[in-house]
Amino acid sequence: MGLKLYVDDKRDFPKGFECVRTYEDCLLYFSIFNDFDFVDLDYNLGEEKTGLDILIWMKENGKKPKHINIHSNHIVGMRLMKKYADENFKDSSVTMNY
Repeated sequence: MGLKLYVDDKRDFPKGFECVRTYEDCLLYFSIFNDFDFVDLDYNLGEEKTGLDILIWMKENGKKPKHINIHSNHIVGMRLMKKYADENFKDSSVTMNY
């Protein structure tokens, strides 16, 4: 598997990932690395923007990771992200975990 991106404002970062805490840093990493095969997103990023905003940006900018994982303690936010990802990233595997 190629490049992996992990976005979370609080959790410890897993090994083997490019890791960021904010929406803005996520977009910066996409500008540096162009694309990721695996994107692991938290819903709540401790700011106005959420993981759903990242998914919307990815769709609008033609980003097509092979796998999108959604992780969060925010159940409603996770469901919104899963629904959006399922509808807009048909060629991606979409998973969720808490």
